[in-house]
Amino acid sequence: MTIWIVTSAFIMIVLVGMAVDLGGQVYAQQHARDVARQAARVGGQQLQAAPAIRGEGAIADTARAAQAARTYLAASDVTGSAHVTGGDTIEVTTSSVYSTKFLSIIGINRVTVTGHAQATITRALEGVQR
Repeated sequence: MTIWIVTSAFIMIVLVGMAVDLGGQVYAQQHARDVARQAARVGGQQLQAAPAIRGEGAIADTARAAQAARTYLAASDVTGSAHVTGGDTIEVTTSSVYSTKFLSIIGINRVTVTGHAQATITRALEGVQR
């Protein structure tokens, strides 16, 4: 009877640990994705001022866009990279590590989570992309 109780208790701890650590991993994953989205948004707001003011279109200032996204990433608690593709799309990839609370009992100490986002600069007139 004692072996059964000890085994059952261990299994219950592992199951509760899986629930807690899975929730923590999901939160870390969502956070990494959110930071990637926000960094891409910040980069996407960096436009060449003169053509935008003249109404000629929204053209990305690629150097400022990538730098703004990297600055946002540097201020966050995740690592990542940002670059401009196609002249008007800012792509951001993030990475973070979630340190498990309970699953270290069975040897799972860390779980890597990632996020990816992109923002494309477009011109819209009355809600229609031009």
